[in-house]
This record gives sequence, C-alpha cells and structure tokens, in this order.
Amino acid sequence: MIEFEVLSSGSSGNAALLHFRGSNRHVLVDAGISPRRTRLAMESRGQSLRDVTDVFLTHGDSDHLHAGWKNAIVSWAFTVHAHESHVQRIVHAGIPRERISPFRDGIELDESTSVTTAMAPHDTHGTVVYVIRHETTTLGWATDLGRVDAKLKSFLRSHQLDAFAIESNYDRTMQLASDRPRFLIERIMGGAGHLSNREAMDVVLDVATSSDLQHLVLLHRSEQCNCPSVIRALWAQHAPDLHDRVIVASQREESGVMTVRPRDIVAR
Repeated sequence: MIEFEVLSSGSSGNAALLHFRGSNRHVLVDAGISPRRTRLAMESRGQSLRDVTDVFLTHGDSDHLHAGWKNAIVSWAFTVHAHESHVQRIVHAGIPRERISPFRDGIELDESTSVTTAMAPHDTHGTVVYVIRHETTTLGWATDLGRVDAKLKSFLRSHQLDAFAIESNYDRTMQLASDRPRFLIERIMGGAGHLSNREAMDVVLDVATSSDLQHLVLLHRSEQCNCPSVIRALWAQHAPDLHDRVIVASQREESGVMTVRPRDIVAR
C-alpha cells in the first residue's frame, strides 16, 4: 500500500509526504514548504525529520524547493532525486551536489519500489511527471504542466494508475477576467505554464479509460483565478462517476492521509 498526504499545494509552496507500507522509506514529493513546517508536519504524525529518506523534485522553482533547505539540509539525511537537466539549477539554489541523485527516465529505490518518469513543458526547464509503483500499487503525480500531449497521455495510461494527483490550476473564465497583467495570463495559458480545470479533467478522463482510480487529487489551485466550488461543479456536470473521489488540495491546509490499496484488495 501507498499512504500519501498533500501538506501544501499552490503558489506559496508545494510538498506531499508518501509512505510505502512495509518499508522504511518516507518520501517528499517536492520540498516547497519550509524545513520547519515540514518538521512540524512529521512530528505531528509521530515521525522524525530523520524519517524522510528521499525527495522527488518535479522542478526547481522556489515554490517546489524552498530557499530554507540550502541551510537545513545538513540536518536531514535524505537524497534529492532530480532530473539531470535540473541539477545545475538545484545546485545553484544551494543544495550540495553530493546530495543530489540525477536521473533521466526513472528511479530504482529498492526491489519493491520503482519510479518511472516523463518530462512535460513548464516555463524554461520543464517539469517531471512521476509514476510511483510500490509492489502492486501505482500513484501518478503531475503538476505545473504547460500542456499534456498525446505522448504523455499514453505514458500515463500505460501504467494503470490506482491514484492520481494532477494540477488543476485555473478556471479559464476567471483567468481571462482577472486583473493580472497580460504577459502573466499568456504565460499561464500559453502551453508552458499551467493546466486549466477543464484540461486537467480531460487528462483524468483519458487516464481513467485504463485505470480504476481510488483517489483523485487536484493540485496547485490558483487562489485568485480558481475556487473549489467551480471545480466541483465542473466535475459534477462532466464526470459524475469520479466526482466523489475528487480532493482539491490547499496550500493552507493538509489534505489528510489517503491510502492506495492493491487492486485485488479493492475488488474484494
């Protein structure tokens, strides 16, 4: 089983905590909140900062790699896993090169846990999409996506996900009506920024053709150009069979722990 919880998701910081049942590994997907907040979250769960063994970075933006880690990392024992094209930027952010484990297509953690990756467009350097498999259970993670092309959809479909966390950043109508500067709106909506609610839903519906999703978490919601009621109304109208599985993550509140179970147990 995989247990996971979104600690924060949004422009102010992104981090999620994963635990693989039967394993001593505790993984952070992104480290975009302060070391202090991360430590307090661990301690509230009866865990120590030393329990974090790995960090999977989607990319090196400051809301996914908090500036505080450059000083605090000496007190933590984890390995930072980063795509080889992101390493130089992460070193520049203050993370020692010897603490970084570069990868190109995936990560082999141990005999029961493996990670397959793909790149997606986001700003200049792109972002990593993760498919995390522990024994027979699979979790997909995709955030800060400029767009999802046919190749990436095929990648996600091929893994038969049991749970999926994907960005659902903005409502198109709210974005266009906002007082944001034109260049920012064009960056966000231009294919290398973020996914709209509808774009995220289209990806999930495509993935769901080959997956039986136990949990569906929507990440990185804009507080200015999106709201949970708009998201829920969209899913209720266009995907009512998945509506009750949707959790809209917040940058201010933790999501609560979700457990992804093997398919044979769910079937029984």
